[in-house]
Amino acid sequence: MRWPIAAVVGVAVTAGITSGAAAAPVTDPGSGTAITTRVFDRATGEPVKGVCVLALPVPTFSLPKACPARSGGGGRVTVQVPGPGQYNLFALPKLDSPYGAQWVGPDGGTGRQQQARRVTLAAGETKRVAQVLLDPRATISGWTHPRELPGVVSIAAPDPDVANDPRTTPIRPDGTFDIDWVGPYEWPVLLRLDGEAIQWSGGVGNRLIAETVRAVPGGSADRYEFHPGYTEARLFVQMANGAPPCPDLRVFYRNVATRDVMGGTGLTSLLAGGQQIKIEYQCAGETRWYGGTDFDSATPVVVKYFAWLRVYLP
Repeated sequence: MRWPIAAVVGVAVTAGITSGAAAAPVTDPGSGTAITTRVFDRATGEPVKGVCVLALPVPTFSLPKACPARSGGGGRVTVQVPGPGQYNLFALPKLDSPYGAQWVGPDGGTGRQQQARRVTLAAGETKRVAQVLLDPRATISGWTHPRELPGVVSIAAPDPDVANDPRTTPIRPDGTFDIDWVGPYEWPVLLRLDGEAIQWSGGVGNRLIAETVRAVPGGSADRYEFHPGYTEARLFVQMANGAPPCPDLRVFYRNVATRDVMGGTGLTSLLAGGQQIKIEYQCAGETRWYGGTDFDSATPVVVKYFAWLRVYLP
């Protein structure tokens, strides 16, 4: 692949230090802020136990190591959140469940976070919201080009702190894949091919503008054709002159719009062009941000199509 030089970022910017990644949703039982609801089978109206319910700050999305709250008797569930703000609910049945995952919409499930019900909470508030209505599980069927490259697909960006996520789906040697645990809706799909930029369906870095793929009960013979967008930028990062050494450096590139991790952890990375990112890096047990003290204050980096970018970390 040819890499025309389109841009170079060579300015060392002040980095702030924080205790953790701002994008990761955290359950804090001490905040006193919570969402309560009930989970039902849409077709029968019967309550459903054992469904994991996540409350995710708008517009972030990641699948956690462990489930913070599952529906119990009568389908009742209460999800603690870290504090005031706006949240979406995501229902995640077990992998062997007959039900599919969903963003909880105003009138049922959806595969797009933008269509999910938005819950606004004040500090210390517990709010009851309308019920979760589960649909049968369905399958996103697709195949990738080029077929010979190994990789995985998912509906969520990778979490740096979760290894071997069971919700990622390996791509078969013939290039086909089937994500078989989602609800029967339109979903954006994340493609991670070895040696290529992480990208959402449609070849973009922003999940909110990605193409969507219909999940069909039992799968579909008419597979979605995933053509990676070869518009990547190559990003180089290094410690600035005079910066203290960082032998354990880990770097993550987060999309500005969604906070999804769209690249990392090495010093050189391919990124989907046409997006903006913020750079989180970990050094000596501390989490730092390029140009700021947290995600909100960090400096955005414009990732142009086919660009070569170089960033110096202080």
